[in-house]
Amino acid sequence: MVREDIIDDMDRARDILSATDCSIVVVKNGNILTKKTGDGIKPIMEAIEELGKHMKGSIIGDKILGKASALLCVYSEARGVYSKQATKTAITVLIRAGIPGQTDEMIPYIKNRMGDGLCPFEKMLLDTDSPEKAYDILKKTLNEIQ
Repeated sequence: MVREDIIDDMDRARDILSATDCSIVVVKNGNILTKKTGDGIKPIMEAIEELGKHMKGSIIGDKILGKASALLCVYSEARGVYSKQATKTAITVLIRAGIPGQTDEMIPYIKNRMGDGLCPFEKMLLDTDSPEKAYDILKKTLNEIQ
């Protein structure tokens, strides 16, 4: 059974994602810690950089949750995740970590910008299940892109 306070924060995250153009929202004990907009994995990475250990115990709301985002939620020690759309792989990552997850729609995979294949961040992490390794790979890649 999922605790009521977790459900309340998930509902708050859902409301914020539905009413705004945010890509990511971090909610903890009813308070919004941060909201980010943007594409791909960048908004959740920005939230992790901004909040650090303050993300521990929070609810992360993400418009689209793939394996990369799910591993970052585990890395952040979130206590719950809500997403409008999520892949089975992402939900499996959360289940294995014991993190309650909620989604409105299951999707087969996260598409790349062209819409003709797998997202490059998802592709990078096909062979890893380590949240720490995923964070290091994604951080290095984003630093190289910028």
